[in-house]
Amino acid sequence: MPSIHFICRDRLNLHRVSDDGEYESGNWGVTAADAEKLIGGMIYLHNTKSERSYFGGRIKMARPVVTDDARSVRFVFRFEPLQDAREVRWTGADHGMAWTSSVVED
Repeated sequence: MPSIHFICRDRLNLHRVSDDGEYESGNWGVTAADAEKLIGGMIYLHNTKSERSYFGGRIKMARPVVTDDARSVRFVFRFEPLQDAREVRWTGADHGMAWTSSVVED
């Protein structure tokens, strides 16, 4: 199953969006192909790469947003929070500048 880890300090751009408990997190600089591949997979949010995830869940959808950043199209992930997405170690890209693991297969 595809998954992705992000550094998301202090719940930045993380908010509950529905009465049934779904959340959104974004604006993440991933490709459209990776965003599509992640639907049905897992998202893990971390304060740092060395800390286990504090939140995450199963991705239900990804929607593009246009920004003024260098990467003008970014993605917001909507997900169902799951207890299994907490306390997960970072996997994938872990060099000093990595803010995401990139897509990894669990």
